[in-house]
Amino acid sequence: MLFLYLLFLAAPLFAAPELRFQVAEISLIGNHVTKPWVIERELHFDVEDSVSVDDLEAARLRLLSLGIFNNVRVDHDEEGAVTVEVSEQFRFIPVFGADAVEGSFNDALKEPKRLMEIIVFTVGVADLNHTGAAATVNVLGEFGARSGVSVDYRTRWLAQRMPYYLGFGLRSLRISDRHAAVLGVSRKLRNDRAYLEFATRSGAPSRLGLALRYDHVKEEDRAPADGNEYHTAWANPYIVFDRRNLEWYPTDGVFVRGDLDQAFGTIPFTRSRAVAAAYLPLVHCSRGPAVAARAYGGTTQDKTPPWARYYFGFGEKFRGYSSVKTEAANYLAAECELRFPITREITYDVPLVGRYGQDIPFWLGGSLFMQRAQTQIDGTRTDMWAYGAALHIRFPYVQILEASIARNRDDDLDLVFSTGLRF
Repeated sequence: MLFLYLLFLAAPLFAAPELRFQVAEISLIGNHVTKPWVIERELHFDVEDSVSVDDLEAARLRLLSLGIFNNVRVDHDEEGAVTVEVSEQFRFIPVFGADAVEGSFNDALKEPKRLMEIIVFTVGVADLNHTGAAATVNVLGEFGARSGVSVDYRTRWLAQRMPYYLGFGLRSLRISDRHAAVLGVSRKLRNDRAYLEFATRSGAPSRLGLALRYDHVKEEDRAPADGNEYHTAWANPYIVFDRRNLEWYPTDGVFVRGDLDQAFGTIPFTRSRAVAAAYLPLVHCSRGPAVAARAYGGTTQDKTPPWARYYFGFGEKFRGYSSVKTEAANYLAAECELRFPITREITYDVPLVGRYGQDIPFWLGGSLFMQRAQTQIDGTRTDMWAYGAALHIRFPYVQILEASIARNRDDDLDLVFSTGLRF
């Protein structure tokens, strides 16, 4: 046993040295809309730098994380010339969508009469690569479980020499009063919101940020409320440490975020949240099997108004409980997944849309998961746990479509369709 332990410690000493080369030149191909500096800033190397094949792969994943390319290739030749070839997604896309925000699609199938209370339908337009700088602009109208309009703008970097994140937006919506829904009452809130968010984003994605928000919330004059009206200004400082290899499908690295929400106005209160996730590859290859784990929690002051508490079984679909609506003043949860590929990645072209239909990737992946959560409100604690499996489908624009099936502690099966991974 001692010999095996010493051999394990000495293994790095006998590992093959990493092969490196000096970059002679960098050529960009396929960026018809995207500005060169947007691509170059994600490479993290320049001409005459010494790099390895792993450095090229890390750069490729950072470019894919931008969400504006169908696919990315980063290659080099024997002379040290690096070629970055991207296939851009269409910049302007019409948005037509449906999402279960007050339960699950299963609920809508079981109770078709409640379709408009469960599903929100979205119509609008999005600019996914505003001015070629990887900024996003959305103008959306919604109806159904949520109705109204929203406009928002988000960019990763303001400009080539201004490495700061900026986001701002406006919305005016009639939304579900989730406190009433937990009590079995259907009621709407009117929510008008304006927000501004600013963060450092110099080089690595770890950052400090501050979000400022104003909410005007008006309850309907129906029990269990009395038509209360709230004017709330929020200051939300946060910190992020992000070392994931790919933002929308991480298989290596760590992610940590902490938030403090300080609200002023009709009822001053404080909320805080934190999340930590780790990703461990079992095989070091592109999209190999990996273990992913996450722990997250939040707490609120006793005087926090019901509309500002935490809710599960709504837009936050805790797998196994997407139809079980619960309210929490405090919560703590953890989940673990084994992620694995099912098929190889293939690419195909759609000639009908020209260069925007080139090099579109497709693959299938899967995961096995377990999760546990505890929620607490008014001295009452609720325990939830579930296990199950999920299918992941690589899809343009939304990146990942997930279909998951979970069995919860009450031995109920829950099938949920969603876009993107949970973490």
